[in-house]
Amino acid sequence: MCRVLGCVASEPVSLRHELLHAENPVIRQSEKHDTGWGMAVYKRAEGEPAACMRFPEAAHADLAFRTATDARGRIFNVHVRRATMGGLTPENTHPFCLGNYTFSHNGTLVNFARRLADGASPPMGQTDSEHLFNFLMRDFDPGDAISSLRNCVERTIDRSAFSALNFLFTDGERLYAYRLGLFELHWLARPGQLLVASEQLTDGEPWHSVQQDVLLVLDPQDVEEPHAERLVGDAVVARAHIQRFKDGSELHGAARGRFAEERTARVSAPAAG
Repeated sequence: MCRVLGCVASEPVSLRHELLHAENPVIRQSEKHDTGWGMAVYKRAEGEPAACMRFPEAAHADLAFRTATDARGRIFNVHVRRATMGGLTPENTHPFCLGNYTFSHNGTLVNFARRLADGASPPMGQTDSEHLFNFLMRDFDPGDAISSLRNCVERTIDRSAFSALNFLFTDGERLYAYRLGLFELHWLARPGQLLVASEQLTDGEPWHSVQQDVLLVLDPQDVEEPHAERLVGDAVVARAHIQRFKDGSELHGAARGRFAEERTARVSAPAAG
């Protein structure tokens, strides 16, 4: 599992407070989620590519993280990693960036290597999450992002067990946030700003819990509240095989990275016979 933080804003903002100084800042969360961090920042939110940075170190121990908190933009996609698949390399660190698209994932997919590879671009790294992103982009329709996300999630449900399909996806104009599985997701509206995060970052503000199978669409042109809708529906959710993965839960840092790399090698090995 990992932690995500997304933001859209009517004017360029900094997330320094949420990343460093809030009651439950991302830098504190990175003490447990300590196998990498990354950030994608869209300065204008006009469909341009994001400024992407990804480092396979714990955010709380990396001076580059503190420097990055000064970045200003209208859309943010932030991730701190707790590796379950793939070793500690930049290629395995979220968010994954492709042109104006970025993707962060919180959860683990089991059968990703063989079942999500059909026609998708080969990954640069080893993670289930990058396979999921490439699987999404294989058939992505820029004119109908929600239908594209729906098709990807439904096909993934039918192809692989998972702990969660929580993700943040950005196209340079909007931020899409989805929850399905074992982990939480929350959103908050402030004047001129919408936030979505795995954990509530602040006290004394009206955070809202995202329910299962709900997709939020956060638009920097309309920051009163996110649009919310069910994505795949009860019948498809009933087919999901959601399971908790406890192997290696006691490991941190480099030891966890080695475990995640070995685990990927096992699940990616060709089937016997």
